[in-house]
Amino acid sequence: MENFNSSDLLGSPQGPPSPVVKLQYKGAVYDSSLRVLPSLNNQDLYDAAKNIANLSRDTPVSLLRLDHFGELVTNPRQLKDGELIEIMEGAPEEGHVAARQTELKSSASSSPGSNREAKAQSVKGTLQFLHIVEKLKRTKRTGWVNHGVKPAESIADHMYRMSIMALLIDEKTAGVNKERCLRMAIVHDLAESIVGDITPYDGVSVEDKHTRERNAMQHLCRDLLGWTPQAEEIFGLWEEYEEASTPEAHLVKDFDKFEMIVQALEYEKSENVTLEDFFAGTRGKFKHPMVTAWVNELDAERAESRAIKS
Repeated sequence: MENFNSSDLLGSPQGPPSPVVKLQYKGAVYDSSLRVLPSLNNQDLYDAAKNIANLSRDTPVSLLRLDHFGELVTNPRQLKDGELIEIMEGAPEEGHVAARQTELKSSASSSPGSNREAKAQSVKGTLQFLHIVEKLKRTKRTGWVNHGVKPAESIADHMYRMSIMALLIDEKTAGVNKERCLRMAIVHDLAESIVGDITPYDGVSVEDKHTRERNAMQHLCRDLLGWTPQAEEIFGLWEEYEEASTPEAHLVKDFDKFEMIVQALEYEKSENVTLEDFFAGTRGKFKHPMVTAWVNELDAERAESRAIKS
C-alpha cells in the first residue's frame, strides 16, 4: 500500500486499476488516499492505517468498512474503489468496537432502500460476470489458431475436458482432494475471458502475463462479484493453481498439459497435420502417476497412428 495523489496512474493499463480507499479517524477523513496493491496483506493494511493516524505499531486497532455497515476488514482484496474505512482504536472484540459495528448495522436495517439498491447492484454484477465468462466459449485457443487448425477448440472446451479428468480421480490412490481439483479445473483459465489465451510465443513476459491475469481476476471477483464468499473461493482456487502451492494444483497443471496433447493427437488424426511442438514442449514434465500412465498410453497410440500413416 502507498500514499499517492489522485492524479497518479493506478494499476496496469492491461487490467483494472487497484482500488483506492479513504481512511477516517475520530471523525476526520484524511486527505491522502491509499492505493491497495495486489501484493498487500492484511497486516500491511493495518500498519498503514496506524501510520496515517499517527498511532504506534503496537496499538490494537479495528478497521471498519463504513460503506458495508461496519464490516471488519479482514482481507484487503475485499476493498472496493472509493470505500471509506474507519480506524478505531481497540481490538474487534472490545466493547466499544462491537457497539460501533452494531450502530452501523442498525443504520443499515433502517434504510431498506439502500439494501434494495445494494442487492440490485449485486445481481447486476453477477450478470455482467456471467456475460464475460461467456467469452470463454467463443475465444479459440491460441496455439491451435497459430498452427492453422480450423475449427479450433475454445478455452471453455479445454476447461470442460479437464473437469471431466478431475472426476476420474480416485482419492484413495491419488492423494488429493477430488472436489477441489474439479473446482480448480473449472476456474483455472477464467482470467482468459478478459485477457485472452496468452502463449509463450506472444512476446509477453511471464510476469506481465501474471499481472494481467491477476488484475482480470480481481475485476471479476472484486468489482463484479463484490468479494462474496463465492468470489473469494474462485479467486483463491485460481491463485492456488497459479502458485502451484498444493498437490491439487500440481495435478490440475498436469491435467492442463495432458488435455492439450490429447487434443493435439486428435487434431493430427482429424486434420492430417503434425503437431510435434505440443508433445515436445510437455515431454518429461508430467509428475502425477495417474497422468504419466495416461501419457504413456497416449504416446503409444500416437506411435501406432503415425506408423499406419507411413
